[in-house]
Amino acid sequence: MPVEDIDRIEVIRGPGATVWGANAVNGVINIITKSSKATQGGTLVGGGGTRPGALGLLQYGAKLGGKGYYRAFGDYFNDPNEAAGLGFRAADAWRMSHGGFRVDWDLTAQDSLTVEGDISNNNEGTTITSFVSFLPPFTETFNDPARATSGSLLARWEHKFRGGSDTMVQVYYDDLRHLELGIHADKGTLDFQFQQHLAVGSRHDFVWGMGYREDAYYDRASYALAFIPPGRTDQLFNSFAQDEIRLSNTFWLTVGSKFEHNSYTGFEYEPSGRFLWSPSGRQAFWGSVSRAIRQPSREDTDIELYAQGFPSPEGVPMVVTVFGNPNFKSEKLLAYELGYRVVPIPRVSLDLATFYNVYHDLRAEDALNPYFDESPVPHEVIPEMFSNAMHGNTYGAEISSTLNVFRWWRVTPGYSRLQMNLHLEPGSDPRAGYQLAGGDSPRNQYQIRSSINLGHNLELDSGAYYVDRLPDQFVPSHTRLDLRLGWHPTESTQFSIVGQNLQQPRHFEFGSQSDLEATQIKRSVYGEIRWWF
Repeated sequence: MPVEDIDRIEVIRGPGATVWGANAVNGVINIITKSSKATQGGTLVGGGGTRPGALGLLQYGAKLGGKGYYRAFGDYFNDPNEAAGLGFRAADAWRMSHGGFRVDWDLTAQDSLTVEGDISNNNEGTTITSFVSFLPPFTETFNDPARATSGSLLARWEHKFRGGSDTMVQVYYDDLRHLELGIHADKGTLDFQFQQHLAVGSRHDFVWGMGYREDAYYDRASYALAFIPPGRTDQLFNSFAQDEIRLSNTFWLTVGSKFEHNSYTGFEYEPSGRFLWSPSGRQAFWGSVSRAIRQPSREDTDIELYAQGFPSPEGVPMVVTVFGNPNFKSEKLLAYELGYRVVPIPRVSLDLATFYNVYHDLRAEDALNPYFDESPVPHEVIPEMFSNAMHGNTYGAEISSTLNVFRWWRVTPGYSRLQMNLHLEPGSDPRAGYQLAGGDSPRNQYQIRSSINLGHNLELDSGAYYVDRLPDQFVPSHTRLDLRLGWHPTESTQFSIVGQNLQQPRHFEFGSQSDLEATQIKRSVYGEIRWWF
């Protein structure tokens, strides 16, 4: 999405399922775009370097008739391959071309209509080690291309009532054609939403809504992967209600729940309760208790994956095959959060958030009894099936601050700590233990960002980041340093030079998985020119 079209980005800590529904488990990033009325005129961007290799944007917006505004854009970028991993050549370049439009009409003083759409084409790849044959050596390491073409269209009508209430109706359709891991996947999504916001008296801010979503899939089998059946249509019905109650001038209570019915597990509920106590204009205490779920997907229920092959002593191929579980349940989270925000002096703010999460029915794999299969060639199947055989908890804290040192210098440091404790259910096969993901996330992360106005239309932005090691993936800790120097010779022109990952020539940020070969992130420098007209 063009940066010029983003109004703000909201980062919601913890579950957001009461409003956003299933899969809004550990956090939500909500990107809110500008009306086309706010992006009038033209924008031209061009640049390139070591990474991205090339980037460009052309956008123009103008008035449409007496009550409408529009904008249309086209953009492109090309990311070259990252650094090679261990024993193979990197093949993870990414090229994308993208175009879209948005039109906003003020139909009346109370009614507005938005129509927007886009189409994109992506070409990328990676290096994988995959099962390819029932004959030795069974697996090969090769470069796997990935391509995706998609198009979407959205229409939204909003009506404002006297007294601060409003209503919204939105319809969205998306069509996707995707190739990855040899799977040719087609997916069509239709989504309908109705939402009403009501200001009830002086103490209640009430919002409720309902929606319907339909996902139609068709996936053609590949050399190692298939979905059984290849086609299916999933439906999701949902409704929600949330009330923000002002109990006093310093204390607010927000309660609500989402109610959903999906094609995999049927009825689900995701309630939450949150309080905010602000004894003064400079400090606030908050806390919440909420429930969220991760809804099963086709990968959990319909997959058939040839994971590994090897010969038996008798010479008969033995193939480890992972099967989906049609009875797979939703993964469940019960989250407890406490936080404190304070502005001790006008130029300093501090934000502390703590959490304790309890998880149930997490995904693992159960080993089943081997059996003989004649298709596609005679072989012995070593079956494994997804199950809800894991549980556990996580806890930690995040602390961040904004320091306006001078009018021309702002510093924002931050730190986060995460502790994960995951366990298999009693009686589970210990071979499923590799699914325990406690060492797949960093325990400690630090960051400090700085923005300096150097004068003479120059600005310097910098950021230093530390990420702890990933022991399960054998990835050491790393430190990253990013710098940006910007110059505005005129109000309509901006030049930037950006350096990323300057601390070292290259580093790993993730390890090789069961099929994916990890590459290394390289040091990069690029330049960019922006012109507004």
